[in-house]
Parts: sequence; structure tokens; C-alpha cells
Amino acid sequence: MFIHQPAGDFMAGYRKLEAAYKEGKIKSIGISNFHGAKLERLLSECEIKPHVIQMEAHPYFMDTETIDKLKDCGCRVMAWYPLGHGDKSLINEPVFTALAEKYGKSNAQIILRWHVQTGNQIIPGSTNPEHIKANADIFDFELTSEEMAEIAKINKNVRYYNSTEEQVENYVNMVIDLDSQE
Repeated sequence: MFIHQPAGDFMAGYRKLEAAYKEGKIKSIGISNFHGAKLERLLSECEIKPHVIQMEAHPYFMDTETIDKLKDCGCRVMAWYPLGHGDKSLINEPVFTALAEKYGKSNAQIILRWHVQTGNQIIPGSTNPEHIKANADIFDFELTSEEMAEIAKINKNVRYYNSTEEQVENYVNMVIDLDSQE
């Protein structure tokens, strides 16, 4: 069950999460779709920093500014759209094709390994059993620092999901009613 806070009052909802954390009802606090001024406000006003943020992250959108802010408080990134929402131009970037050939992996596996090495948490979605198995088969190789630098060069600051201000307001005001949970 969700409750909604008055517009702009997302901190009231976050304070409920902090209370639930202190009471042991939840083991960590996660946020989603926080950036810019809302993220700045949250980080400056919260008592318990978020443990994880779900945000769009992939080689075409690295958002290093936000990620650097989050590292300072120990917050981890859970990459949303880790494979760029299946964008063939991203997946087929020459750097991934060359690395896939070098390591005997698929281009998607190279991208997922890049995420792991950047510190992102990933949960790539698939209903195909072969893809699910391949997505987990990324821990028998490591990209070099030079290869990581080459991948960083393809950052285009391109998002696949662009929300309206109203949608963002609805997201940040969505709060789970923890009081009714056992």
C-alpha cells in the first residue's frame, strides 16, 4: 500500500523510511529517480543516507556528477536500463564488439562487466533462459583500466527515459505505508 505526501513534501516520506530503518523494520533505504535539487535536499536533510539509488545508468548515460555525490555518502547505484533499453547502437558500439571478441563474450556481457567494475549494481531483465545465464557469466574476466577508459569515451549523456516534472513529483511522493506492515 502506498501513501502520497503533499507535493514537494518528499522528506516526510523519507523520514518514515528512516524511522522504519531505526526500528529494524527495513534493512536498507533505497530511492529512485532522485537527481538535481531534490537529491541535494535529501542528502543535506536526511539523518540516514540512502543505501542505494535506482537510476538510469549505462555507457551512453554515466551521470558521473550524481554518482560522485552518492559515493561520498556511501550510496550505491542500481543501474536502471543497464543495457540502454536494448538500443542496438549502444550494444553494437565498436568498443564492445572488439572487447567481446577479445574475451569470448557477447557485447551485452561486456557492458554488464563494465557496470560491475564501475561499482553499479545490475539486474538485467530477461525472460530468455539463455540470456539470463549469459548475464550472470561475467565474472571470469576483467576489463583493463585502458578498456574502461575507452568505454568512458562513448558517454553521450543520452537518457532513454525522460520524465515530466509531474511524473517525478509523483515518484518522489510515493511512500510505502510501513505502519501497516508487520
